[in-house]
This record gives sequence, C-alpha cells and structure tokens, in this order.
Amino acid sequence: MAVSDHARQLASAISALYGGVGGETQQQANAWLNSFSQQPQAWEACLELLDPALDAEVAFFCANMLLTKARKEWHKVARDQQLRMAAIISDKFRAFLGSTAQARLALQRLGLLLAAVASLSGPTACREFCGQCMSMVAALPGGGGGSGGEGGQLMAECGLAMLSALGEEIANMDGSRRRDLVAATEPAWGQIAAAAQQLASSAPAQGGGGYGLLLAALQCLHTWLGLSADGISPTRASPGQLAAAHPGLLPALAPLLAPGAAQMAAGADRVQLLATEVLCELLGPGTFGDDGAQERAALEAAAAALLSLRDAALAPGEAGAAAARGAAAVAGALAERDAELVCGASAAALPLAQLMLECVQRPEREVAQAAVEYFLMVNTVPLAARHPQMGAPLYSSLAPLLLAHARFPEGFESWADCVEEDEEAFTRFREQSASELLEISYNMVGPPLLSGLRDAAVAAPCWREAEAALFALRAVGGPARRAAAAGDAAAAGLLASLFAELCGPGGRAGAALAASPQAQATAAELVGAYAPWFEAAEGAPLDGALDLLLRCLSAPAARPPAAAALRALCSRCAARLGGAPAAGAALGRLLELAAPAVAPPPPEGQPAAPCAAPFEDRTAVAEALARVAAALPPPDAPAAAAFLAAPHVARARSVLQHGGDAAARGGPAAAQQLLNTLSDEIRLVAAIVRRLELPPAGFAGGPGAPPGAPQHPALAVLESCWPLLGAVAESPLCRQEAGLVDAVCEVFNRVLQGARSAAKPLLPTLLRSVLDIFAAHHHPACLHTLAAVAEAFGELRGDPAAAAAQRGALEGAVAASAAALAARAAAGQPAAASGELLRGLLAAGDAHLVFAQRLLLGGGSDADADGGDAGPPPVDPACLDALAEAAVQAAGLREKEPASAALGFLGHLLGVANKGAAPSPLAAAAAAAAAARGAANGALQGGGTQQRAAAAAAAHRALAPRGEALVRVLVLGACDTAPRQLLRPLAGVLYSLLTSPSLGEPSAGWLLAALQSPGLPGAAAGLLAEPDAAAFAKAALRRPPLPRGRFDALVADFAAIPRGEGTGDALLAYEL
Repeated sequence: MAVSDHARQLASAISALYGGVGGETQQQANAWLNSFSQQPQAWEACLELLDPALDAEVAFFCANMLLTKARKEWHKVARDQQLRMAAIISDKFRAFLGSTAQARLALQRLGLLLAAVASLSGPTACREFCGQCMSMVAALPGGGGGSGGEGGQLMAECGLAMLSALGEEIANMDGSRRRDLVAATEPAWGQIAAAAQQLASSAPAQGGGGYGLLLAALQCLHTWLGLSADGISPTRASPGQLAAAHPGLLPALAPLLAPGAAQMAAGADRVQLLATEVLCELLGPGTFGDDGAQERAALEAAAAALLSLRDAALAPGEAGAAAARGAAAVAGALAERDAELVCGASAAALPLAQLMLECVQRPEREVAQAAVEYFLMVNTVPLAARHPQMGAPLYSSLAPLLLAHARFPEGFESWADCVEEDEEAFTRFREQSASELLEISYNMVGPPLLSGLRDAAVAAPCWREAEAALFALRAVGGPARRAAAAGDAAAAGLLASLFAELCGPGGRAGAALAASPQAQATAAELVGAYAPWFEAAEGAPLDGALDLLLRCLSAPAARPPAAAALRALCSRCAARLGGAPAAGAALGRLLELAAPAVAPPPPEGQPAAPCAAPFEDRTAVAEALARVAAALPPPDAPAAAAFLAAPHVARARSVLQHGGDAAARGGPAAAQQLLNTLSDEIRLVAAIVRRLELPPAGFAGGPGAPPGAPQHPALAVLESCWPLLGAVAESPLCRQEAGLVDAVCEVFNRVLQGARSAAKPLLPTLLRSVLDIFAAHHHPACLHTLAAVAEAFGELRGDPAAAAAQRGALEGAVAASAAALAARAAAGQPAAASGELLRGLLAAGDAHLVFAQRLLLGGGSDADADGGDAGPPPVDPACLDALAEAAVQAAGLREKEPASAALGFLGHLLGVANKGAAPSPLAAAAAAAAAARGAANGALQGGGTQQRAAAAAAAHRALAPRGEALVRVLVLGACDTAPRQLLRPLAGVLYSLLTSPSLGEPSAGWLLAALQSPGLPGAAAGLLAEPDAAAFAKAALRRPPLPRGRFDALVADFAAIPRGEGTGDALLAYEL
C-alpha cells in the first residue's frame, strides 16, 4: 500500500529499533522516534501503519505511540479531528479483530487506545463506548454463557478487556471529570456484574479449559467494583447492595475459590486468584450500605459460602492448598469488615474459626500466612463480646500450629542449598506474622503457653523443633518480661527455669544448640531479647548467658545476633558485672573466649590476617566488653580497659612490623588489604574508648582528684597504643591513607571527649602530630580533631604550652586548607570536589567560634577586670578571613554537609557581630555556669562589654568585604542550589544580615541587586517573574521586620517559585 513519507520514515525507524542492526543505529532510531512522537505528524503516520498486513511490531509500536500521545495531547486536537481519528481507530480495531494471532498484541493496544480516547472525549462518548463493548459481550449465544466459537469468544474477551481499560482510565481522572464519567457509565456497571455472574455460574462446564473469557469478566468486575465516584470509597457497592441487585453473583464467585485438580491444570489457578481478590475487595472494609439487615444477610451468606468450601480446603495437594488459601484470605477480609460477626453470636463464628485452624494446620506456609489477618482481627474484639471459645481456647490451639510453620525445612543446612523454601518469605512470616500472633496468644493464654514453649525448647527431639520453640519464646518476650516484672510468680518461675536449662550448668538445651548454627543464632536472639530480665531478676544465670553468647561467636551464622545480644546484655548488666567479686578476672575470661572470633592473635613473625568476623560484629563485642570495664571500680578500670585494647593493638602492631614484606610480595592489592586491617584494628580501639567516657572527676588530672588517683581508663588505652599511633602518624605510606588517618583521629577524639581535663597534658604532642599529617595530605579527619579539642577544652587558659599548640594548630590548619583550596581551584577543580575539606574546615572554625571565641576573634582585655586570666593571644586575623571566605564559597554548594557547616559558621559569626552592644540573658547565664565548673567556653561565657565589642568588630571586619557575595550566594541558594532541608538555616543567615545593626543597610541593597541580577535561576524558564522577586524583596525588607518564623516561611515560599514547586500567590499573604 502507498504510505506517506512520514509513515515510511516511521516504519524504517521502528524496524531499525527492533531489527538489532547495531547499538549506534538503534540509539539513533530511538532518538528519532522520541522526537517524532512529539510532532503533530505522528498522528497520521501511526494511523497509516496500523495495518494487519504489516509487521506485527510496527503495528504494536504505532498503537502504543498513539496511546501515549492521546493521553498527553488529545485535549489539543480539534473536535472534528477527534471524531475522525476515533472512527479510524475503531475501523482499525475491527480489522485487527479478524487477523492472525501474531497481531494480538497490537489488537490489545488498540483496545487500550479506544478506551483512552473514549474517556478523554467526555461522558457521551464513554456511554456509547460502554454500549459497544457490551454488545461485543452479548454477541455470544446466551449473552455470554455459550461457546460462540473462537471468533465470538475473542470478541467478547476484547469487549471486557476494553471495559476494564476504560475503568482504569476513569479511575485516573481528576475529581470532577471522574464523577461525570462514573455517572455516565453507571448502567454499564450492572451489565458488567450480570455478565460476570453468568460467566462465573458456567465455570464448572469449562473444566477442559477456556478460562480466558471468565478471567476477562472477573478482571472487569474487579476494576469497576473499585470505581467509585468520589475516588475515596474503596468500592462502588456494598455486599448487601450487590447481593440485592445480583443475588446470584456471590454464590457464583465462591466456588471459584476451590477449583479441582483438573481445572487447576487447565488454567483455573488464575481464575482462583482473581476471584479471591474480588471477594476480598467486596467483603473487606469497603463501602457500607444503609440497610443493616441487608448487609448482615449478605455477610452471613458469604460466611456460609466459605464454610461450604471446607472439604475442598482440606483436600491434599495443590488444589486443596489453593482453596484453603483463598478461603483464609476471604475470611480475613470478612473479619476485617465485621469482626463481631466472625467471633460473636453468629452461628458461623465457631465453624469458621475451626476452618481457619484447619487451614493453618495444612503443611503449606502460604495458607497460614493468608489466615493471619483473620486471627489478628478477631483479637480486636473485646473478650466480653466474643464467644467463650474465641479467646484463650482459640489461641492456645493456634500457637502449636504456628510453631510447625516456623520450623526450618527438613534437612536444612544453609539457605544456599535450600531449594524448597524462600528465605525472605520464611523470615517475613516468622518475624512479622508469627511473632505478632504468638504475642497475642501469650496475652490470651498466659504462663501455660510459656510452659509449653519451654518444654518444647528443652525436650525437642531435633534441633528444628527446639529452634522454633526458642523463636516463639523470643516472640513472647515482651509480655512475658512485663508479667514477670509485675510480680507474676508463674511467669518469673518459668523464665528462671527456661534460662537455667538454656544457660545454666547441666542445662538440657545444649545438645540442640550444638547441632545447628541456626539454633545458636536464635538462642542468642532470645538472650538479647530478655536482657532486661537478666538485669532485674535475682539469681539469673548471667555468667552462663555470657558464655553462651561468646560460644555462638564462633559460628558465622550465629555471630551477628550473638554480638548484638552481647552488647545488649552487657549494656543492661554492666553495673552487676562490674560490681561482682573478681570482676576483672571475669572480664579477662570473657575476652579470652571472644578473642578467637573477633581478634585472633597474629601468627608469629607475620602480619595479622583480615578477621573473618564482620567489622560491625567485632565493634559490638568490643563495645560490650568496654561497658563492663567502665563499670569496674576506678582502681581496676584503667588496667581492664588497656587489657581489652591489647589484642587489637597487637594485631595492628604486627601489620606495621611485618606488613612491608607481605605487601612487597602481594603487590598493591595486598598492601591495601593490610592498610584496611590496620585501620579496622585502630577503629576498634576507638570503639572501646567510646564506651569509656567516664566523668574525669576521681581520676588523675580530673577536677578534685585526690593524690594517687588512678589514671582515666581512656588515657590508659591511649597510653597502651601511643607507640602504635605515633608510628602510623610518622609512616609516609600510612599518612596517605584517608581511612587510616580517620581511625587514628577517631581514637584521639574519643580520648579527648572521655578524659577531658585529664588529657590536657597530651595536647601539644597530639596537635603537632595531627597538624603535620594535615599539612601533608589535607585529610578532613584532622580538622575534626581540632574541633574536638575546642569542644573539650575551650580556650585553654592557664596552660601556655597547650594554648600555644591550639593556636598554632588552628592557624596552620586554616592556612594549609586555604592553600589547598586555592591550588585545586587553579587546577580547575570545582568547589564541590572539596566538599569534605570545606565541611571539616568550617566545622573546626565553628567549634572555635562557639567554644573558644577569644582565640578566634580576640577581645580578651576584659578578663583581668575580675582577676581572671587574659587567655592566649588570638590567631592572626587572616585566619578568620580565610574561614569567612571558605564559608561563603561552601554556602553555595548543592552538597548538604559542606553547605550546612557553612551556614552554621556564618550564623554564629553574624550572631557575634550583632550582639556586640550588650550581653544576652542566655549568654550571661552560660557564663556563670561555665565559671562555676572552671571551664572557659568563649562565646558561651558572654564576657565583658569591651570583649564583646572587640569580638563584634572582628566579626564585622571578616563579613563586611564578603557581604555582597554572601547575599548573592544566599539568593542563588534559595532559588536553586540549597538542599531543601537547609532553607531554614539559610533564611536565618539572611535574616541576621538584614537585621544587623552594622550590615543591615548595605544588605538591603545587596539583596535588591541579587534579585535583579541576570541569569537568576527560574527567571529564564519563566518560573520566577519580576513581580514575584519584587514582592519577596518588599516582604523581606519591611520595617519592622517580620518575626523570625514568618521570615523562614517567606524564604521557603519564595524558594518554591523558581524551583517549580509553587507560585507567586503564596507571597500575597506577607503583604497583610
């Protein structure tokens, strides 16, 4: 046939796309097709190529392009053209209807296209389209119930499929159009329900196959059932209303839940699933009718229909499982709609409950999963409103059935070798469904359930049954612990007996645990879940529980839960463990048991190999034992802490001493592995120190420490690994590794935060080492250590050596950072590539600005007025200038972390500049508190009038030359670059500028200039108009200024305009 040039090009591009000619050719064809689909000529070209005689992929692609184009652009087409194209598409559909099977995909797409066109053409077109589709269904002999031949059945299936597509299109409409279309197509709903009823009633005759028509009818019924006019109601009809209008529909749908084995083999499984969905949607918590009696009768009939499926649901095999699964799902929906019906005085209540128990008793776990909702909804009804058998008797029968489904498969060794079970589905059933139902069962049954589970755990004939019982005991842990804590003697006694058997000497549960790592993992989870009970219960076998967990660390499958449980148990029981007789020796024994799994000693004369245990598990064990060390008596804590760090220090030292030869033999990969091992060991030392953050009072160097006071445990750890850390800091290779430097700095930071004043003598050496590393390689972690020093010690008055080291470290770090940033900019690197460096630099500057303000801004001359120390001299003013310059640069980045650090620093610096006139009450109170505890925390002290004035002047000198650039960056950030989470702090900086006594007036001019600058984001795209920018400026510059909260909202509303998320109408509210 003759086609236009556009159609010929389109066909050629489609052939190239599907022909597999080559990657570049296909890419070019795809790009051309994407471009052509946006052009008006695509309509006619696609219509030309909709021909059954052409290649099937060409017709399918053209139908699909028309469908996409119609949904987007149909409203732009003139009405006469709409009518013409709709007629052409309808003719094309009829042509494909009688074509070969190869064109079925194109036929299906044309049906979707017709449905979309009808929905977009208005109520009248929808009504007519529904009539045409129903006439296709009625073309079958008997109006949809006969055979009608293959052509008639295909026509009926297409009619139902197009009705389903129309329903989906209407469902996606907005509110008013949806209401109009639903009202216009209301007559079709009754016809669809009637057709579904007739086809479902004839389903038994289709045992030999031919379920396509029934599937189409059920899909159409499902779509239209959910098509409510308001878009809110789950269904358009209630069970009572549907039963009154179509009394045979529910009785016809129920048998579809239980197809026979022959029907399942012929394809009835899909019918069964779809019928289940329809019934669940209809009988679930959807629309409620006004006639209560009518609704109750329909639900009673549905319950009776479910009970009629009992024999099918209990039959063995796949067909029985499908019937049970469907019945359980519908029963759950029925219970969710009317829980009192299924567990109250209804005659169907007890038989239905018995059916659900029998369904759960089946071997298929999917059936039990389907029944979960039923038992959950029964529990929502108060006991007084239930039948007596629907409380404890029902759930005591349910618990053993759940245990059977919670067991690992027969012969299980690992999930990698297990083919009959899905790990994710198994875990989800246990951790969600079974756990919740078991907890409910305990609340119903009480200690008798606990007793049964304990007996099953300690006397099970195989590890699978013991493990399932241990899992169930963990699942009921919450209510069981609460009952024991509340004084329930039976629960307390059962728990004591359980853990005596599990953890005590001679316990009977040991054989099951030794048989499987899965059982060990569950036992570890059980101990972790009952950690609060171990803390509170007198005589709880705590030592046995710790031994059990440490033994479980040797099994890879049990290691993660064992490590987590050990951390939980030691956190809860640290005081009890630390206060026990010979606690230090006990801690040593625990470390001896844990070391082979989490810190194996290195071979003699060789570097330590990477540990098999994951780093997270090793961290959990290190933190757990450190908790115990921190709870020891002060004289014993330092030695115990150093003892805990010793295995990790030894492994790290072996890498430093013997790793060179191994790296030379293994090449770069081996060297990197050794560096990773070294980093992990040092990070574990930091994890130990993190749990040793004890108050420095009472330890040597702390406030009020008596003569001969013991060393702080954190310092004891640092002392034990100081040679190691020094060697790492001096090694050129180690200093280059960012992760390793991070680990070293993390140890320093943790020691400073834990020991505080006791660590002050270390500062000169520590800061010098950190600065040397930073000057060489610019690792941001070094800057975090400078921030930690400022937070821990403030301005270091009274210690000239430490103060000089702090001052020199800050000046050196800022100078090195500025030089690095300048070099990277000269090399063409964007500022975003230095995001981590900017973040660390500004975080360090902010810490000094808050905690050591006089060191950064000067103004210490007032200190002698009350006899205090004038403090160290301030840093060079160029240091503050460099920080301010970096802050302005980082504030404009899209990356959240550096931009957040910049806005925080600028906000504090503006706060100092704006508060130079008088101290605030908060600052005065903070200064009094700091003086009482002997600390010097710069900005938090407030200081005298002269000091504040000097600090304000220094802040002003740093901000004033950069004010215009800063305002421009803030405006650009609001319009585009700032992450949405940072709009509030950005607004705070802008507000401080505009209300500043010294910078407010020029800032107003800078803001107006920034808003009028060419290239403002959103302006070129037409999103941000000049009136919107003017309205924002007017509101931002009003006098008196907006309250801070209103200003934040103003900036957020303004920022939404250029980002395409809002309009200028939101700014009208600020004119009031």
